[in-house]
Amino acid sequence: MAVVAAFSALAIGSDFALAPYVNVKLMDTIVFVAAFLFGFRAGAGVAIVSEAAWSVVSPWGSAGAITPFLVAGELLFAAAGWWSSKYWRGPGAVASRVVFIGAVMLVCAFLWDLETNAATALLAYWPGLTLGKLLLTEVAGVPFAVPHEIADFLFGALVAPAAILGANRARYVRG
Repeated sequence: MAVVAAFSALAIGSDFALAPYVNVKLMDTIVFVAAFLFGFRAGAGVAIVSEAAWSVVSPWGSAGAITPFLVAGELLFAAAGWWSSKYWRGPGAVASRVVFIGAVMLVCAFLWDLETNAATALLAYWPGLTLGKLLLTEVAGVPFAVPHEIADFLFGALVAPAAILGANRARYVRG
């Protein structure tokens, strides 16, 4: 519970700090790191609490009906963090995989953007949703998706490994 609370507070606080930069946020990286270090349940808890809270307190207003889709998309980062921890344990494994971790984060961001844009189309056009309207919504989301995906790649390649290595070092020092 304390891990979820601490990481969620960090995610929401960092989202406020980065709010001037649309779709550039550390939440995805923080969820990934939480799941990497503490398992899927902890990462999923951080994803659910952080995204649900941000969907209400965001400076751009409440996300409303799309909130469950945003939360579901954020769970991708928890799954990716947990999965990555199964293959890249230890300082050498993480340090040598920084680009790959960035790429995993980029793929998650792409899937998150694809899913949330599809959800936007579903909510906006239901029951008259057509393939054309879905594709139009996906294309309209590209200007928002590109900075999200670039930021997640960079944060995944630079911040996530540093946080994981720092946490592992802190565990080692404490004994």
